[in-house]
Amino acid sequence: MATAKQAAGLNQGQPEIKHWILLAILASIWGSSFILMKKGLEAFSFDQVAALRIFLTFLAIIPIFLMRFREFQRKHLWPTLFVGVIGSAIPAFLFTLAETRIDSAVAGILNSFTPLCTLLVGVLFFGAVFKLQKLFGILIGLLGAAALIYFSTPPDLDGGYLYGLLIVLASICYASSINVIKTYLQDMNPILLTAVTFGILGPFFGLYLSTTDVWFIISEHELGLQALGYVSILAVLGTALASVLFFYITQETNPVFASTVTYLQPIVALFWGVIAGEYIGWPHALGLGMILGGVYLVSLVKN
Repeated sequence: MATAKQAAGLNQGQPEIKHWILLAILASIWGSSFILMKKGLEAFSFDQVAALRIFLTFLAIIPIFLMRFREFQRKHLWPTLFVGVIGSAIPAFLFTLAETRIDSAVAGILNSFTPLCTLLVGVLFFGAVFKLQKLFGILIGLLGAAALIYFSTPPDLDGGYLYGLLIVLASICYASSINVIKTYLQDMNPILLTAVTFGILGPFFGLYLSTTDVWFIISEHELGLQALGYVSILAVLGTALASVLFFYITQETNPVFASTVTYLQPIVALFWGVIAGEYIGWPHALGLGMILGGVYLVSLVKN
């Protein structure tokens, strides 16, 4: 259970213009990550895409990890491990497994459950203050997301919604990680947090990749190098840079505001879905309008 001070920390930090700008940038990056995962799956298995994403992120941040690791405080070890495993590693595998059966746009939409999960996890385990008005805004957004989910799933995709539950589980992981960051890692530099998180995880996933045929696929598969390029972009932008932005926004504002990035992601995910020729129906405009309305209502409620 969080202390009174920690609980108070969960509910402070009103977003400013700069936070909205960073949120939009983050939404653009993360909204594009779903199509990048889909492209990676054209050559690699779901577990290889997830492991490559983490390992390549590790390679990208090694210089920062080596330069700044001495700044790391022992008190941050367990929360950082939690954020790494629960907030990064497990969702990476859940998303890629889900995208073996559902469209990238649908994956981005389903991730809209994160704000509701964040609020509930915060109330149940971190002493966050319950505000009915905020919950109302989140529920309106979720209704819009539900409409988008329904109209975005191709009629011939049997069992797709079951795989969608994997993304709901990933959203719960994200929600837990967000609350841990705000409660226990508030005073940790976001760049250092990203470097240490993936500096610890990276070698393990590098070892895991060595037990698979990933290097053979890269060299021999006709789409191997192209898929590696997509996953590399996913790692550097969608994981390394996005993690820094996300940690910073979470520390500067509040968990629910930070998690509303998953309300904006569907717009970007749907855009790439259209480009990729995925199934998109006209009712999406209504769903998107409800989602953005939910974001607006959530932002109006002071913590």
